[in-house]
Order: sequence, then C-alpha cells, then structure tokens
Amino acid sequence: MTEVDGRDWDGLGPAGAPFLDRGVDLRKGPVSEVLLIHGNPLRVCFRTHHAVMDGMGLLTWMEDIFHVLRGEAPAGSTSSITDMELARSVMKEYRRPFPKDNIVPTGKPSGDKRGVTWKRIIIPGTYKNILGQVVVLSAHEAWKYQEGPVRFAIPVDIRTRQKGLRSTANLAIAIYVEVKKDSTPEDIANDIRNQIAEKRDCMIDRFDPYLRFLPIRFLVNRGNAIIENNNRRGLYGSSGLISNMGKPPVIFFSGGGFNTRLIWGIPPSIENCPFLIGMATRSGEVTLSLSVPNALNRDNRLDTVLQNIISGLIPADRQD
Repeated sequence: MTEVDGRDWDGLGPAGAPFLDRGVDLRKGPVSEVLLIHGNPLRVCFRTHHAVMDGMGLLTWMEDIFHVLRGEAPAGSTSSITDMELARSVMKEYRRPFPKDNIVPTGKPSGDKRGVTWKRIIIPGTYKNILGQVVVLSAHEAWKYQEGPVRFAIPVDIRTRQKGLRSTANLAIAIYVEVKKDSTPEDIANDIRNQIAEKRDCMIDRFDPYLRFLPIRFLVNRGNAIIENNNRRGLYGSSGLISNMGKPPVIFFSGGGFNTRLIWGIPPSIENCPFLIGMATRSGEVTLSLSVPNALNRDNRLDTVLQNIISGLIPADRQD
C-alpha cells in the first residue's frame, strides 16, 4: 500500500490528484496497486491496468483484500481462463463488423491536445432502467451537433457463462447497441437482453485472437494512428462505452478499521474511446463518472453533456 496526500482532491475530477496520473508499466509492474489517500474523507483507491482486470475483476480482488483485513481467508481465484478462451467456448460465430462512422455526444474534436479528462457527479433519487435512459440521452446529445449513426458499446461480464467461475481477469466483452431517433430506454433494455440471450456477449472480432502475437509497440503505434484518423474525420469506431456496475455490496468492503460508505470508479484513461460513462447505484442515489479525450472537450462540453443527461433522467416515481 502507498500513502498519498489527497487533502486537495475533492474526488469529483482529476484536479488535486497527481497520484492518479502515474502510469502502469505492464512490463515491469506492478500492474495493480492500493493507495491510501489521506484527506477528509479518508479514501482507499484500487488501481490496475484494464488489460489485467475489468470492473468485476477489480471488485473480486478488493473483496479478498478486505477478507484478509478482517482476519479471514481470501477466496482466491478458481480459474486462469482468458476472455478469448471463455468466449470461444461459448460462441463460435464471429461478430459482424459495422461501419466505423459513428458520431459522439460531445461533437467534433477541436485541437490536438492529447490525454483524457473526467468528472464525477452524484445524483439523488432512484431510477429504473438507468442504463437505457443514459444511452438514449447520450445519443440525443450527439445529434445536437451533427447527423449520423450512434452506436454504444455496453460491456458485459461473461463470468456467468461458466458456473462457479471466480476470476480477477478482464472477462468483459462488449455488445453494441445502435440507437435510432425514436429509440426508447425500453428498446435499449430489450436489445441488450436479446443480445445476451443470443450469446452475442461472447462474440469476438475475427482477428482478436491474433492480437497477442503482435508487438506492443506496433499496437501502440496503430492505436495512435486510429486516434488521429478518428479525430480528423470526427467519426469513430463507436460513439462511446457506457457501463453499469449496478449496486456494489458495500458490506463486503470494510475491515481493518476502514468502513466503506461509498464505492465509485474513475473511468479508464482510454483515449481511443471518445466517450465513457461508468455508473453505480446505492440506496437513494446514483454516481455517474464521465470521461472524454481532451480533444473532444471543447468549451467544456463534458460538463454540458453530463448536466443534460442528468436533467433528462426520469426518476422511478415519475415513470408509468
């Protein structure tokens, strides 16, 4: 565990948190770390590289740490299976490619500033089908700037495809939902359910299994070229990624004198993802965290989009 000074960090954005800028070296490690962030309130931050863990993998690792802090034996992992291996054991059909011509909720980029910024906000209230609502509201933000197709990636935890599987690995694979002008949140929820029922969460691209044979330097250069090309066109492989972590069981993450009040996530700094929303709920409130590349944050559009989404959400007591 590393102790850092977080007295100037409000937890609502990157300002005052230089300790979050430290990169993770996949070659030299460590690929995961725990930060004890001093301040008011006291925070514990669990950091890892997305190539190593997904959100549910991170929660699994966190749970074991608190097992130990409470003097209990860690549950450990039951498998070393990879996402590609698990997906191919369930679904042999490959994902059908779609055009890489999607528009994004913050409009076309401006400038060439690299990097990613983010913001977190807590929304009081209870919301049904909040994932479907956020998808539709985000799509309508994109159409405010230009016409074009909108497709969002929705990560799905595929651990449920193997009974009893417990793993800290990155075992999330995205499905894609296309949003139309007349799409409703219910349409989005039905589409997601149908795709999972059809095992499309275990569909991979035809060339995905071969990526591990390519040099990391080649992949980095290729990724940078894709970012530059997408920003030049103002069109992207997808309109973004929207992830719902549900309601993390806070009771599992206390021990060693630390009592957890709230669990929330900082979106990964993935520059080739033009729009990334993560959400988590607890009784009476929802936490939304949104990240966008700096090139897409012209005139602080991140704030504008986030506020418009919040304003458009319909609480459960106002829904039919």
